[in-house]
Amino acid sequence: MRVSRAPEYRGGTGSPILLILVLLVVLIVGGVVIYLLLENNPAAAPVVPPAQVITPGNPEPFPTVPQRSNPAPQVQPTQPPVSPQETNTSMGGDTLRFQPPEVIFGEVLAEGFVDLELLNGRVRTWFTFQVDTSTQNIVLFFGFFDQEGKTMSRTVSVENYSQSEIIDNAEMTVFYPGAPDRVINFDREAGTITSRQFYTTQPYGPSLFSPQTRISMINQGLVLQNAEGDIQAELQVDLTGVSDREGFALLENNPVATEDALDEIQAVIDQLESRRDR
Repeated sequence: MRVSRAPEYRGGTGSPILLILVLLVVLIVGGVVIYLLLENNPAAAPVVPPAQVITPGNPEPFPTVPQRSNPAPQVQPTQPPVSPQETNTSMGGDTLRFQPPEVIFGEVLAEGFVDLELLNGRVRTWFTFQVDTSTQNIVLFFGFFDQEGKTMSRTVSVENYSQSEIIDNAEMTVFYPGAPDRVINFDREAGTITSRQFYTTQPYGPSLFSPQTRISMINQGLVLQNAEGDIQAELQVDLTGVSDREGFALLENNPVATEDALDEIQAVIDQLESRRDR
């Protein structure tokens, strides 16, 4: 009679399938435990850097065209709040208020109001004589009020002023409503007239072009001149339409026109000197 029995396995006991199932159960339980530990401990979780957010903004300002001469101290032509210095005068039945601008060149020698006769009629004018105590340089500054008496239409300053000598220089600033000021310099010795006007309030906004493309589309220091070469204009233009500074600086080498302009300014100053209070 044959007797059969279950086979024996050397090196261990039990079924191999059972061992595999036990191993899978251990791995699954261990994974669940690790997941729960990381879920409850944020410090143990890996740090994920936040996504970079790019927002449109103003570009870096482009290099600006250097001005040919140092501008005079900033003049505010608009009317500030009423002060005890306010002077009233009557024109055409209306009482107009005239408030002098804040102009500081040095120590005030004399200042006040005077009416001057110009080509377009009588114009209310404010003037000041100031001296630089370190250089003894006297600066004459005067400005014309508009017809409403609220703002100044233009101003003139003369350096190294002396009543006994004719002027050899003048800087005139013309104020445009809603536009940048135009500054014109007359130099008798050099026989030149320079004019500059820069639009510094151009609108910003989203640009269609990258900064590199925009820089390549800026014409800075573009020099033009007439056939004779006595008039030169230096331009700065941003072809992309978004700029913080556009405009021109013009130089005219014309001794005759310079002499005529300064002589006519001198005539206005002589009238001011004859009419101002001493």
